[in-house]
Amino acid sequence: MIDIIIPVKGRPSKLGRALHSLEEQTYTEFEVTVVNDHSSQEERSEISKICSEYNGVINLIDSRGTGAPAARNFGFQKTSHPYVLWFDSDDMLLPNKLEHDIQLFKSNTFDFVVSRAQHLVKGELIDQYWGASPDADKGAFQFPFQTMCALISRAFLVNGNIKWNENILSNHDWEFSNECYIKSDRNAFSNVITAHYNVPNATSGSIGSSLNHIKIESQFMAIENIAKLQSKFGFTTGLYSKMRILRHRLFLLNACLKNGYYLYFMKSLNRLF
Repeated sequence: MIDIIIPVKGRPSKLGRALHSLEEQTYTEFEVTVVNDHSSQEERSEISKICSEYNGVINLIDSRGTGAPAARNFGFQKTSHPYVLWFDSDDMLLPNKLEHDIQLFKSNTFDFVVSRAQHLVKGELIDQYWGASPDADKGAFQFPFQTMCALISRAFLVNGNIKWNENILSNHDWEFSNECYIKSDRNAFSNVITAHYNVPNATSGSIGSSLNHIKIESQFMAIENIAKLQSKFGFTTGLYSKMRILRHRLFLLNACLKNGYYLYFMKSLNRLF
């Protein structure tokens, strides 16, 4: 049995589309938990109405914390099935998603399995994807999977003490996916496309739609947390990963200048290396 956990903050119309994609799944052994992340009272009422119209088992609960990571963790605490899929309300699962992933999971003893999500930009599919097989350095500083790409064993998460980082606003999924790979020697990747990732833009209202001071700091923190985790588990960073993370730090410093965060830019220069 699979627990599907969907954090939602406003945007009830997009939640309806996400739930419709669950109604079309060829594998039906799952339950849905929608975690309301402090939406307005009017939006909460609309979310409740959409959930009541869903054709299946669904639970609507209100998050105790604030932000998507807290909502995901709270949903995890309130569910108990052996497999977990976190799924954002503005994305869509293809009908084969759950059946494909559970069959792959049961073909061996895995901690988690990853399949691909194709990018959707303004309603049009483009030739870009989330989900990849990490290279020899255990996926460090890569972005192996977006939220909906991975079906994960609950036992693996509990035993590894793996949670969503509630202290950062942006790139918590980057940190989470790296932690899963660093702590697991039993996982599988499939090239099969099983979801559509709705790429955020300036009008989407998504956490990833723009950069501000808090999001820039969150991404710096994600980089540093991944580095600490690697060091703790004895993994070295390859040249490719070093160059990748240097490029990302330069991008963040440039974002500071573009947004006029000059004092923060000066304070963050020591994070370049």
